[in-house]
Amino acid sequence: MTSTTAKQSMAAQNEPGRGRWLVFGVLAFAQYLMTLDTSIVFVALPSIQTDLHFTQTGLAWVMNAFILSFGGFLMLGGRAADVFGRRRVLTVGLVLMGIASLACGLSTQPWQIVAARAVQGLAGALVLPTTMALVLDIFEPGPDRNKALAILASLGGIAGATGTVFGGLLTAIAWQAAFLVYVPIMILLLVFGVRVVPASAATATGGMDVWGSLTGTGGLCLLLYGLLEGGNKGWTSASVLGALAAAVVLLAAFVLRQLRAAVPLIPRQLFGLRNVVFGNLANLVLGTLLVGIFFVLTLHLQAERGYSPVEAALLTTPICLGLFAGANIVVRLFARMAPVTVLVLAFSVQAVALVWWVGVLDVHANIVLSFILPGMLYTFGMGLAIVPAVIICTAGVEGDVAGAASGLNNTTLQIGGAIGVALLSTLSQHRFDTALADGASMAEASNAGHAWALAGGAGVAAIGLLLALVLRASIRGQQPPADSQPAEPVAAEGIQPAQ
Repeated sequence: MTSTTAKQSMAAQNEPGRGRWLVFGVLAFAQYLMTLDTSIVFVALPSIQTDLHFTQTGLAWVMNAFILSFGGFLMLGGRAADVFGRRRVLTVGLVLMGIASLACGLSTQPWQIVAARAVQGLAGALVLPTTMALVLDIFEPGPDRNKALAILASLGGIAGATGTVFGGLLTAIAWQAAFLVYVPIMILLLVFGVRVVPASAATATGGMDVWGSLTGTGGLCLLLYGLLEGGNKGWTSASVLGALAAAVVLLAAFVLRQLRAAVPLIPRQLFGLRNVVFGNLANLVLGTLLVGIFFVLTLHLQAERGYSPVEAALLTTPICLGLFAGANIVVRLFARMAPVTVLVLAFSVQAVALVWWVGVLDVHANIVLSFILPGMLYTFGMGLAIVPAVIICTAGVEGDVAGAASGLNNTTLQIGGAIGVALLSTLSQHRFDTALADGASMAEASNAGHAWALAGGAGVAAIGLLLALVLRASIRGQQPPADSQPAEPVAAEGIQPAQ
């Protein structure tokens, strides 16, 4: 960190608590809007398909264009925040989101809305890692930072619970309203945010790694494309195999570039931090579970039980609020447990919940007992996991690598989400086909497929539990830093170099 940056960071940290929380409120609202986008648009998809004459396959690209662009550019967005300054990149991201939302709402052709959705994804990739880096700047490690991270994590549950409801209400007016509502909000956020968020100079020198950006972003986009399309077109499809093969080549080139570049896109010291490596592996598992399981439960409610999108949204609201509850309770647990121990507990809760869910899932059973209660326990465990995962991934990470670390953290979560959809949908389809061949009815086969997907999720949670146990054992086996405080386990965790 440069001396100028250090002074700015200390000035931000020494502001009155109210001032820091006011800045945080702006950042949290910006992140909430980025998270809300997906759930709002999901409800509008049928109307978009009818009005713009999308095919079923083409309609998926209204979502996939956003996911590909968002997941592919996250590392680039994180690095840009370090190189060009946090507030500047945040401003660019908010401007892009406003322009792209306007373009979506004015679209009259399928290609127009798909292209605009890709720009929305790029905007989100600039905003999310930048807001996280700013939070790390204004809060020192400790209770306040943990509380701020818990609030950010709980926004996922709130966005899921409110987004589908907002989407239903806005779509009732016109599907365009689901996009156009962002335009005035972005304008207000820009005016207010520019005044509240402190200006910051670049925290990293050396510019952008152009070749690393091209190979890394291209490889991630192709990897996400292959994972998203594998379940639709089949894993032996020429386009899927070609995309995955090209992704492997580009990502291998990216790794080589990161090892040799003078200023790599992902700073090499991050790979020397055991908590960053294991934390992002755990984050990959969390993304797999979070997106994959919600994909399954949405299909179960609408395809099997016959609920409308709005009814399904209302039924998933208590499940989404389980995530909110877990993210808020986790702050209290940090007074007694280290974040890595909380992560162990969180994966255990998710595994138990998913096993329970498999046992009671039945299209003819009571919706509360067979769906809502196990779903709430599962999301409660997810809420317990997200905050310690972020803390572990960013412990010992400050200044000129904070944006890159935040970008990496969000990237692994997005890749995990694509893996989750591909993995669990494939498991569900395989079990569905097998059950039909064995003489089961359509409803029984569909239920069996979704139960099989939940069982696969339980297996994924077990992998996450194993990763958390390995990380906890490695931390306990090391001597903590001399300046760590026993009452603050976050400060003592995860800053040992990887062996």
